[in-house]
Amino acid sequence: MTVHPFIEAEKQSGHGVKRACELLQVSRPVFYARRSGRPVPRAARYVMPS
Repeated sequence: MTVHPFIEAEKQSGHGVKRACELLQVSRPVFYARRSGRPVPRAARYVMPS
C-alpha cells in the first residue's frame, strides 16, 4: 500500500505535506521525488550499472 495518494490529497486540500509525511513516516524528499516521477534517492543508489 502506498500513502502517496493520501499525502497528495492532503496537499490539494490545503493541508501541510510536512505533517502528513510525519504522521505516515514518509520523508518529504521521497514524496516529492515520487510525485515528479524521479527515482527516489535510495532506489537511485542501488541501480546496477550496465
